[in-house]
Amino acid sequence: MGNIKAALLMGAVTTVLGGCAPMGSYPQTAQYPYWNHTVPGVYQNQARPYFTSYNQPSMSQPAFSQQYQPFSQQTEPYDAPARRALLAQAHQALGVRYTFGGETPREGFDCSGLTQYVYKNAQGITLPRTAAEQSAASRTLSFEQMRPGDLIFFRTSGSKVNHVGIYIGRGDFIHAASGGSKVSIDNLSKTYWQQRLVKFGAFLA
Repeated sequence: MGNIKAALLMGAVTTVLGGCAPMGSYPQTAQYPYWNHTVPGVYQNQARPYFTSYNQPSMSQPAFSQQYQPFSQQTEPYDAPARRALLAQAHQALGVRYTFGGETPREGFDCSGLTQYVYKNAQGITLPRTAAEQSAASRTLSFEQMRPGDLIFFRTSGSKVNHVGIYIGRGDFIHAASGGSKVSIDNLSKTYWQQRLVKFGAFLA
């Protein structure tokens, strides 16, 4: 475990200017369960807990309550049509390569290019281009208010938000991170993301 944490911390140092968080040390997409579209809100593999309490962070240090519950106790409305459309679009992007400034599956995605593409193609919603602009324009949520399709914003380096992912439930999110990686699924239970979390945000009602 110590080696994994050390690798994640080293990854933060290599974050590209204005880009998204590095992914060189993170597990690949194939190691995570995919969304099961036949049963709303159900994963094919329910092996991880999720956060049930979140304290709104300051810009200097996000704070989590270390409380967990089994997946079966989650009450998020996964069957909302707009949100299911967003998640379906996001899952189609899994495996697409990371490209700084990328905005399409053909050329690749960066983090905010991915969220912009998903929202535009799934719901016709035009988001601002950068992670910082998307964060500023979004409605701030607590973790308990988060629903699949909402956004998670991080500051991996510098003083501004520079990374964003799409929340898919139970602490998991889809994102495009730098370091020659691909669009993949990650989880907020990782210390790396907890320490860099800035905001949960929404563009949907």
